[in-house]
Amino acid sequence: MSADTDTGEHERVGTSGADDLNRATGLGSLDLVTRLATEQPAAVGLVVDALTGPDAHGRDVTELLQLVVQTAKATMDDCDSAGVTVVQEGTPFTSAWTDERTLSVDRDQYDVGDGPCLHAVRTGSCVRVTVSEAAELWPDFTRAATADGVRAFLACPLVVDGTRFGALNLYSRSLDGFTDHDEALATLISRIASGLVAGQLRQHRSATLISQLEEAIASRAVIEQAKGAIAVVRQVTPDDAFGVLRTVSQETNVKLREVAARTLREFGALLG
Repeated sequence: MSADTDTGEHERVGTSGADDLNRATGLGSLDLVTRLATEQPAAVGLVVDALTGPDAHGRDVTELLQLVVQTAKATMDDCDSAGVTVVQEGTPFTSAWTDERTLSVDRDQYDVGDGPCLHAVRTGSCVRVTVSEAAELWPDFTRAATADGVRAFLACPLVVDGTRFGALNLYSRSLDGFTDHDEALATLISRIASGLVAGQLRQHRSATLISQLEEAIASRAVIEQAKGAIAVVRQVTPDDAFGVLRTVSQETNVKLREVAARTLREFGALLG
Protein backbone atom coordinates (compact mmCIF):
# COMPACT_ATOMS: atom_id res chain seq x y z
CA MET A 1 0.00 0.00 0.00
CA SER A 2 1.33 3.38 -0.87
CA ALA A 3 0.16 6.97 -0.76
CA ASP A 4 1.02 10.11 -2.65
CA THR A 5 3.02 12.14 -0.16
CA ASP A 6 2.95 15.47 -1.96
CA THR A 7 2.42 18.14 0.70
CA GLY A 8 2.13 21.18 -1.51
CA GLU A 9 -1.11 22.46 -0.02
CA HIS A 10 -2.20 25.44 2.04
CA GLU A 11 -0.05 25.91 5.17
CA ARG A 12 -3.07 26.84 7.25
CA VAL A 13 -4.15 23.21 7.59
CA GLY A 14 -0.82 22.31 9.13
CA THR A 15 1.76 19.80 7.95
CA SER A 16 3.96 19.24 10.97
CA GLY A 17 3.34 15.52 11.39
CA ALA A 18 1.39 12.92 13.32
CA ASP A 19 1.24 14.85 16.61
CA ASP A 20 0.16 18.29 15.36
CA LEU A 21 -1.00 20.86 17.86
CA ASN A 22 -4.72 21.37 18.04
CA ARG A 23 -5.32 24.94 16.92
CA ALA A 24 -7.85 25.75 19.65
CA THR A 25 -6.18 24.18 22.70
CA GLY A 26 -2.49 24.11 21.76
CA LEU A 27 -2.39 20.44 22.80
CA GLY A 28 -0.77 17.66 20.81
CA SER A 29 -3.10 14.93 19.57
CA LEU A 30 -2.02 12.45 22.25
CA ASP A 31 -2.54 15.03 25.00
CA LEU A 32 -5.93 15.84 23.48
CA VAL A 33 -6.93 12.17 23.69
CA THR A 34 -5.67 11.99 27.28
CA ARG A 35 -7.79 14.99 28.22
CA LEU A 36 -10.78 13.44 26.47
CA ALA A 37 -10.38 10.25 28.53
CA THR A 38 -10.60 12.38 31.68
CA GLU A 39 -13.50 14.59 30.57
CA GLN A 40 -15.56 12.05 28.59
CA PRO A 41 -14.58 8.56 29.82
CA ALA A 42 -17.90 7.07 28.65
CA ALA A 43 -17.25 8.07 25.02
CA VAL A 44 -13.72 6.70 25.14
CA GLY A 45 -15.00 3.49 26.72
CA LEU A 46 -17.58 3.04 23.97
CA VAL A 47 -14.93 3.42 21.28
CA VAL A 48 -12.47 1.04 22.94
CA ASP A 49 -15.17 -1.56 23.62
CA ALA A 50 -16.52 -1.38 20.08
CA LEU A 51 -13.16 -1.64 18.33
CA THR A 52 -11.29 -4.02 20.63
CA GLY A 53 -14.12 -6.11 22.11
CA PRO A 54 -15.73 -9.34 20.88
CA ASP A 55 -17.46 -7.66 17.93
CA ALA A 56 -14.06 -6.86 16.40
CA HIS A 57 -12.74 -10.42 16.63
CA GLY A 58 -12.60 -12.63 13.56
CA ARG A 59 -13.24 -9.85 11.05
CA ASP A 60 -11.22 -9.28 7.90
CA VAL A 61 -9.80 -5.85 7.19
CA THR A 62 -12.78 -4.58 5.19
CA GLU A 63 -15.18 -5.62 7.95
CA LEU A 64 -12.96 -3.97 10.56
CA LEU A 65 -12.97 -0.70 8.62
CA GLN A 66 -16.76 -0.87 8.34
CA LEU A 67 -16.92 -1.29 12.12
CA VAL A 68 -14.63 1.74 12.46
CA VAL A 69 -16.91 4.06 10.48
CA GLN A 70 -20.04 2.83 12.23
CA THR A 71 -18.38 3.44 15.60
CA ALA A 72 -17.29 6.94 14.61
CA LYS A 73 -20.79 7.93 13.52
CA ALA A 74 -22.39 6.39 16.59
CA THR A 75 -20.11 8.11 19.11
CA MET A 76 -20.04 11.66 17.68
CA ASP A 77 -23.21 13.71 17.76
CA ASP A 78 -22.01 16.05 14.99
CA CYS A 79 -20.97 13.24 12.65
CA ASP A 80 -23.67 12.62 10.03
CA SER A 81 -21.57 10.51 7.65
CA ALA A 82 -18.32 8.60 7.94
CA GLY A 83 -16.02 6.68 5.64
CA VAL A 84 -12.53 5.31 5.18
CA THR A 85 -10.46 6.23 2.15
CA VAL A 86 -7.66 3.86 1.20
CA VAL A 87 -4.96 4.94 -1.26
CA GLN A 88 -3.42 2.14 -3.26
CA GLU A 89 -0.67 2.88 -5.78
CA GLY A 90 -1.73 6.53 -5.80
CA THR A 91 -5.41 5.80 -6.43
CA PRO A 92 -7.95 6.56 -3.65
CA PHE A 93 -11.11 4.55 -3.13
CA THR A 94 -13.68 4.29 -0.36
CA SER A 95 -13.31 1.01 1.51
CA ALA A 96 -16.00 1.58 4.16
CA TRP A 97 -18.90 4.02 4.42
CA THR A 98 -22.05 4.68 6.42
CA ASP A 99 -24.36 6.10 3.76
CA GLU A 100 -24.77 7.40 0.24
CA ARG A 101 -23.56 10.88 1.22
CA THR A 102 -20.19 9.47 2.24
CA LEU A 103 -19.67 7.96 -1.19
CA SER A 104 -20.81 11.13 -2.93
CA VAL A 105 -18.53 13.48 -0.97
CA ASP A 106 -15.60 11.08 -1.25
CA ARG A 107 -16.11 10.98 -5.03
CA ASP A 108 -16.07 14.79 -5.07
CA GLN A 109 -12.59 14.71 -3.53
CA TYR A 110 -11.30 11.99 -5.83
CA ASP A 111 -12.63 13.80 -8.90
CA VAL A 112 -10.75 17.02 -8.14
CA GLY A 113 -7.79 15.30 -6.45
CA ASP A 114 -8.08 17.53 -3.42
CA GLY A 115 -9.89 17.85 -0.11
CA PRO A 116 -9.56 17.18 3.62
CA CYS A 117 -9.19 13.39 3.51
CA LEU A 118 -6.61 13.45 0.72
CA HIS A 119 -4.72 16.17 2.56
CA ALA A 120 -4.73 14.06 5.72
CA VAL A 121 -3.25 11.13 3.79
CA ARG A 122 -0.58 13.27 2.13
CA THR A 123 0.55 15.07 5.27
CA GLY A 124 -0.14 12.61 8.07
CA SER A 125 -2.05 15.37 9.90
CA CYS A 126 -5.64 15.56 11.11
CA VAL A 127 -7.69 18.12 9.17
CA ARG A 128 -10.65 19.89 10.78
CA VAL A 129 -12.34 22.67 8.84
CA THR A 130 -15.70 24.36 8.46
CA VAL A 131 -17.23 24.85 5.04
CA SER A 132 -16.00 28.47 4.82
CA GLU A 133 -12.43 27.42 5.62
CA ALA A 134 -12.64 24.51 3.20
CA ALA A 135 -13.85 26.87 0.45
CA GLU A 136 -10.60 28.85 0.72
CA LEU A 137 -8.46 25.72 0.56
CA TRP A 138 -10.36 23.49 -1.88
CA PRO A 139 -12.98 25.58 -3.70
CA ASP A 140 -13.94 23.02 -6.36
CA PHE A 141 -14.39 20.22 -3.87
CA THR A 142 -16.25 22.42 -1.37
CA ARG A 143 -18.81 23.56 -3.94
CA ALA A 144 -19.65 19.93 -4.68
CA ALA A 145 -19.68 18.91 -1.00
CA THR A 146 -21.93 21.83 -0.08
CA ALA A 147 -24.39 20.69 -2.72
CA ASP A 148 -24.48 17.36 -0.85
CA GLY A 149 -25.39 19.20 2.36
CA VAL A 150 -22.02 18.96 4.12
CA ARG A 151 -20.97 21.92 6.26
CA ALA A 152 -17.94 20.65 8.20
CA PHE A 153 -15.13 18.16 7.69
CA LEU A 154 -12.81 16.14 9.91
CA ALA A 155 -10.22 13.71 8.56
CA CYS A 156 -7.49 11.77 10.37
CA PRO A 157 -4.74 9.73 8.70
CA LEU A 158 -4.43 5.96 9.00
CA VAL A 159 -0.80 4.92 9.40
CA VAL A 160 0.87 1.52 9.63
CA ASP A 161 4.64 1.18 10.17
CA GLY A 162 5.14 4.79 9.12
CA THR A 163 3.16 4.36 5.88
CA ARG A 164 0.07 6.49 5.40
CA PHE A 165 -2.39 4.19 3.65
CA GLY A 166 -5.64 6.08 4.08
CA ALA A 167 -7.80 8.34 6.20
CA LEU A 168 -10.90 8.31 8.39
CA ASN A 169 -13.34 10.85 6.91
CA LEU A 170 -16.12 12.45 8.94
CA TYR A 171 -18.75 14.79 7.54
CA SER A 172 -21.26 17.00 9.35
CA ARG A 173 -24.32 18.94 8.24
CA SER A 174 -23.87 21.32 11.19
CA LEU A 175 -22.58 24.82 10.53
CA ASP A 176 -20.97 24.74 13.97
CA GLY A 177 -18.60 22.05 12.77
CA PHE A 178 -16.68 19.53 14.81
CA THR A 179 -15.41 20.22 18.34
CA ASP A 180 -12.08 19.62 20.05
CA HIS A 181 -13.63 16.55 21.65
CA ASP A 182 -14.70 15.29 18.23
CA GLU A 183 -11.16 15.73 16.95
CA ALA A 184 -9.74 13.89 19.95
CA LEU A 185 -12.24 11.06 19.50
CA ALA A 186 -11.47 10.84 15.76
CA THR A 187 -7.77 10.72 16.58
CA LEU A 188 -8.35 7.86 19.02
CA ILE A 189 -10.51 5.96 16.52
CA SER A 190 -8.02 6.42 13.69
CA ARG A 191 -5.15 5.17 15.84
CA ILE A 192 -7.06 2.11 16.97
CA ALA A 193 -8.08 1.50 13.33
CA SER A 194 -4.44 1.74 12.28
CA GLY A 195 -3.58 -0.82 14.94
CA LEU A 196 -6.30 -3.17 13.71
CA VAL A 197 -4.95 -3.01 10.17
CA ALA A 198 -1.40 -3.51 11.48
CA GLY A 199 -2.65 -6.65 13.20
CA GLN A 200 -3.98 -7.92 9.89
CA LEU A 201 -0.59 -7.25 8.33
CA ARG A 202 1.09 -9.36 11.00
CA GLN A 203 -1.35 -12.22 10.48
CA HIS A 204 -1.28 -12.23 6.70
CA ARG A 205 1.16 -11.53 3.95
CA SER A 206 0.94 -7.99 2.57
CA ALA A 207 -0.42 -9.37 -0.70
CA THR A 208 -3.33 -10.92 1.19
CA LEU A 209 -4.22 -7.61 2.79
CA ILE A 210 -4.03 -5.80 -0.54
CA SER A 211 -6.28 -8.43 -2.12
CA GLN A 212 -8.82 -7.81 0.65
CA LEU A 213 -8.76 -4.10 -0.11
CA GLU A 214 -9.12 -4.77 -3.83
CA GLU A 215 -12.05 -7.03 -3.01
CA ALA A 216 -13.63 -4.05 -1.26
CA ILE A 217 -13.85 -2.27 -4.62
CA ALA A 218 -15.62 -5.24 -6.18
CA SER A 219 -17.84 -5.57 -3.10
CA ARG A 220 -18.92 -1.96 -3.40
CA ALA A 221 -20.11 -2.54 -6.96
CA VAL A 222 -22.24 -5.52 -5.88
CA ILE A 223 -23.63 -3.61 -2.90
CA GLU A 224 -24.48 -0.60 -5.07
CA GLN A 225 -26.38 -2.83 -7.52
CA ALA A 226 -28.34 -4.52 -4.74
CA LYS A 227 -29.05 -1.18 -3.11
CA GLY A 228 -30.42 0.15 -6.38
CA ALA A 229 -32.64 -2.88 -6.84
CA ILE A 230 -34.07 -2.59 -3.33
CA ALA A 231 -34.65 1.15 -3.77
CA VAL A 232 -36.63 0.57 -6.96
CA VAL A 233 -38.69 -2.37 -5.68
CA ARG A 234 -39.48 -0.88 -2.26
CA GLN A 235 -39.66 2.74 -3.44
CA VAL A 236 -37.20 3.89 -0.79
CA THR A 237 -34.12 6.12 -0.79
CA PRO A 238 -30.63 4.68 -1.47
CA ASP A 239 -29.72 5.24 2.19
CA ASP A 240 -32.80 3.31 3.34
CA ALA A 241 -31.98 0.53 0.87
CA PHE A 242 -28.45 0.32 2.25
CA GLY A 243 -29.96 0.17 5.75
CA VAL A 244 -31.99 -2.87 4.71
CA LEU A 245 -28.86 -4.67 3.52
CA ARG A 246 -26.91 -3.73 6.63
CA THR A 247 -29.69 -4.87 8.96
CA VAL A 248 -29.91 -8.27 7.26
CA SER A 249 -26.13 -8.58 7.43
CA GLN A 250 -26.06 -7.83 11.15
CA GLU A 251 -29.05 -9.98 12.06
CA THR A 252 -27.85 -13.02 10.09
CA ASN A 253 -24.12 -12.54 10.75
CA VAL A 254 -23.49 -12.73 7.00
CA LYS A 255 -21.04 -10.43 5.22
CA LEU A 256 -22.63 -7.40 3.58
CA ARG A 257 -21.32 -8.37 0.14
CA GLU A 258 -22.81 -11.86 0.42
CA VAL A 259 -26.17 -10.40 1.45
CA ALA A 260 -26.04 -8.05 -1.56
CA ALA A 261 -25.09 -10.86 -3.94
CA ARG A 262 -27.90 -13.06 -2.60
CA THR A 263 -30.34 -10.16 -2.99
CA LEU A 264 -29.34 -9.75 -6.64
CA ARG A 265 -29.76 -13.48 -7.25
CA GLU A 266 -33.23 -13.40 -5.70
CA PHE A 267 -34.27 -10.43 -7.81
CA GLY A 268 -32.84 -12.15 -10.87
CA ALA A 269 -34.87 -15.27 -10.15
CA LEU A 270 -38.04 -13.21 -9.78
CA LEU A 271 -37.42 -11.42 -13.06
CA GLY A 272 -36.49 -14.67 -14.81
